[in-house]
Amino acid sequence: MATKRIKDITNTAASVASDAYLAIDGTTNGTEKITRDNFRADTAAAFVAAPGTYNIAPLSGGAVPIANGGTAATTAAGARTSLDVPSTSEAALVANNLSDVTAATARTNLSVNSVDEDAEAIGTKLLGPSIYFDGSNDYVEVADDAKLSFTDGTDDLPFTLSAFVKLNDATNCAIVSKYGSGASTREWLLYSSGSDYLGIVLADSGGNTASVLTTATMTSYEGQWIHVAAAYGGSGPNSNNAFSAAADSGNLELYINGVLQTGVTRSATSYAGMSDTAQAVNLGRFNASTYGDLEIRNVQIFDYELSATEVAKLARGNELGYSDQWGGNTVGAVYTSDFSTNTDGNTGIGGTTAGNIDAIGGQDDNLRLTINSSTSDHYFTKGSVFTAGIRYRMEFDYYIPNTNAVLDGISAGIGEAAEKVVAAPTLNQWNHFSVDSVAVGGPTTGRSIYIFGRDGGVRSFAGNGTDVLYVRNIQVTQIGTLADFRSERFGVSEGKWYDLSDNAFVGTNTGATLVGREIPVYETGSWTPVLTFGGGSTGITYTSQEGYYTRIGNTVTATGGFILSAKGSSTGSAAISLPLTARNTTDDVQGFSVGRGLNMAGLTSAVSGYIVDNTTSARLMDWGATGAVDLDEANFTNTTEINMTVTYQIS
Repeated sequence: MATKRIKDITNTAASVASDAYLAIDGTTNGTEKITRDNFRADTAAAFVAAPGTYNIAPLSGGAVPIANGGTAATTAAGARTSLDVPSTSEAALVANNLSDVTAATARTNLSVNSVDEDAEAIGTKLLGPSIYFDGSNDYVEVADDAKLSFTDGTDDLPFTLSAFVKLNDATNCAIVSKYGSGASTREWLLYSSGSDYLGIVLADSGGNTASVLTTATMTSYEGQWIHVAAAYGGSGPNSNNAFSAAADSGNLELYINGVLQTGVTRSATSYAGMSDTAQAVNLGRFNASTYGDLEIRNVQIFDYELSATEVAKLARGNELGYSDQWGGNTVGAVYTSDFSTNTDGNTGIGGTTAGNIDAIGGQDDNLRLTINSSTSDHYFTKGSVFTAGIRYRMEFDYYIPNTNAVLDGISAGIGEAAEKVVAAPTLNQWNHFSVDSVAVGGPTTGRSIYIFGRDGGVRSFAGNGTDVLYVRNIQVTQIGTLADFRSERFGVSEGKWYDLSDNAFVGTNTGATLVGREIPVYETGSWTPVLTFGGGSTGITYTSQEGYYTRIGNTVTATGGFILSAKGSSTGSAAISLPLTARNTTDDVQGFSVGRGLNMAGLTSAVSGYIVDNTTSARLMDWGATGAVDLDEANFTNTTEINMTVTYQIS
């Protein structure tokens, strides 16, 4: 080791004979020199002995220990993975997508939740309740409804299932199903299989299925909250897909936490389409005996196929933002045609239209398109029906005579470019057509009804001036959430799970329990007050009946009234119906108040009453000289009018 101090070294320099040495005093072969290796070792030893002194982190196995702010990985890629650092390309992508440096713009450009959305999602995770199913006999049942069967009698219709779940045991874990124990009661099922694979299954009445299952198990997700979804585009002629293609990629898809699952097994052997069965929808059960050991916060059912972007948005905890969340085919239509007197604003292009055409296939009030002889598109259209960015379903019935020479097919769409084709429909009979789409663009590209005649599947063809196409019952409906079961809408006392959508489905609970803080159920509705005497209502008629109620938790406030046009012939104590069943108390302690009574007889005081325990009935009374007595038919006339307000508790 060198012992001479730096300040004692002379200035005379000489060439060093070898790179193996450092010259100290200019003598290349003298004693005042140090080997390079000794110098490096001496310096490194000093660094290792006191890394804090020199602000240098030590190495362990060639890497900076994690305790010193490093990673065990020895490569840049490994360090990025271990520390969750964006790759160079990811960093460049972020940089290229930020048009300025504000947080709001970054969130928008990168599709990141807003501050409020994050707060809502975090609040739900920390405070929101969930519904626990124990895996042995717990489930919630929603009565059968035609809206929950995704078939028009011929074709499968699109739909999507979405749920936030925590699988405690992924083996044979039922999430949501319309899938009974026999082939004739099976339609669809979202579950984790006996081999722990997430799966969506569709079943026809013969027991054949179309299915998609992940090839990676769900066991790694056990005990944690995840979002799962299955989206189906439909099959059969009206969706341009054969039933054998029901499970194909792009038509039936699975998602976990908003990510499309590409490693899946697909099967649709002999599948022939779902039927509209009488099977109820079950949450936490399928096959009437297979249950799920899990917790659920939210199950949503949509009557259309969500896009990957929409599923990802659901998984982030956001709403889809449709202004009308009703989903169905007969209520709340945006447009319903009326061809009883004219064309109802539908204009013929490449032909002429006429309304009020009768006796076509046994149906009256039809719209007719007569094509011209030009080589062109032949169709009719109605503009300004749709709003850009909103999802709609358009349906109608059509009839093509077998006497036509060229026009033998049809296509239609919400906008000219988004049409669905039926190239070879059955002629000489009424057929049903349905198409879903998001309206886009201006009035000529995506906001108008378009219904085309076709020749051998070709839209532009040479007309003959005589062929015709008949259409009736055009209906356009804005579609959204079909059902929305959130744990915040679970009523513990009455054992009901309430749907948040406008369809207002109600699930009846068997065994499932609420985990976390109960949030009072809020519900509003209407009811029809009914008067009875001795429990009978023979001959009672009304000029008007009206009632409304608001429920918060287990407390109901109801207002309503009626005007009689005849009091009928029933006799006995008078009672009025209520909207919800009263709780069981001691000696019918809940009171009833009448605000106004007109055209009554034999009263000695204002009308009051009490609510009968465990019923939807309130008895009416009159305060006599010695106490309250029941009113009966003698106190009413054919024109009695009663208005009432009542607040009471339900079970």
